[in-house]
Amino acid sequence: MLECSRTISARRFEAPAINSFVTWSLSAVPARNPFCETLHWRAIILERGSFVRKNMTEGLLKPSSDFVFANMFGVEKHKRALICLLNAILRGKPAIKSITLLNPQHQKQRKDGKSTTLDIEAITDDDTIVDIEVQCRRDGNLVTRAMYHQARMMRDELNESESYDSCPDIISIWFTNYDETHRKYHTHESVHTFKANSLDGQAVSSEKSRIFIIELPKFNLKEASLNDMFSVWMFFLKNPELIPDEFVQKVPEVHEALEELKVMSLDEKFRAAYRAHVKAENDRRSREANARIEGEEKGRAEGRAEEKKKTALKLLEKGMSVADIAEITNLSVEEIRALAR
Repeated sequence: MLECSRTISARRFEAPAINSFVTWSLSAVPARNPFCETLHWRAIILERGSFVRKNMTEGLLKPSSDFVFANMFGVEKHKRALICLLNAILRGKPAIKSITLLNPQHQKQRKDGKSTTLDIEAITDDDTIVDIEVQCRRDGNLVTRAMYHQARMMRDELNESESYDSCPDIISIWFTNYDETHRKYHTHESVHTFKANSLDGQAVSSEKSRIFIIELPKFNLKEASLNDMFSVWMFFLKNPELIPDEFVQKVPEVHEALEELKVMSLDEKFRAAYRAHVKAENDRRSREANARIEGEEKGRAEGRAEEKKKTALKLLEKGMSVADIAEITNLSVEEIRALAR
């Protein structure tokens, strides 16, 4: 039997039946023995070939999905990529060297025990708290939601005995897969400001709380350049399948993120979890829409009933009989007599 003694970290398997490629990690491949290496490849292809064909035809998952984004950047092994992304957005304010990922689960102080889950929450080396959210569909009041999240995080971080000077800086970054604002540019930063008055112009009052809204549809892929790391990341988030090789080869963090995305896209269990997440989100929205419709219909019905009662009272004041009023308003005789008391 041939002995395997060399490790090949990665190989590219060209698949003519699909418009992509698969990267496999191989270990214990025989040194300088093409025959054994070919047998090893055949075993992998025979074992996983049908799985590869099935999933690669679906293409890469979207990194701009909240589920994919959180599982890609919100894990310890990919903190380097997250730091690179954050520095590209913040442009040195602050310059992040390291981060600590936090538990994104925050309990609301409500009797029903409901909780809110953030996509990614981290604290930087200068103690700034960063909250990153990805919005796939419009929910409305995004800025208000961001302010609410920040208020809750600030409350959680500040003890009753501490002074307000101890409040941490909080940065919220919201990626949207739709046009959230009517503004033309794709990236917007919001801070607390003093409005202009008769003596003073508008001025920043505090940068303790900063909110970034990044509207992905407004980013033009043609603007991407290695001279602007932010644009490189936007290209990756918007269309990873078309990202230029130059970006991937010269930016290790982007290469790392792309390789992880390939692994996720080929993982049948992850795809199943992704589909379950999407279904649960669609079901939630459907329930909310139905509840809103039912609530509106109930409100209209209550309004019509109230109008009938007002009409009945006016007719009673004019001396019309209860029987006639019942026929006109479709109220029961008992309801009308109750109004007359």
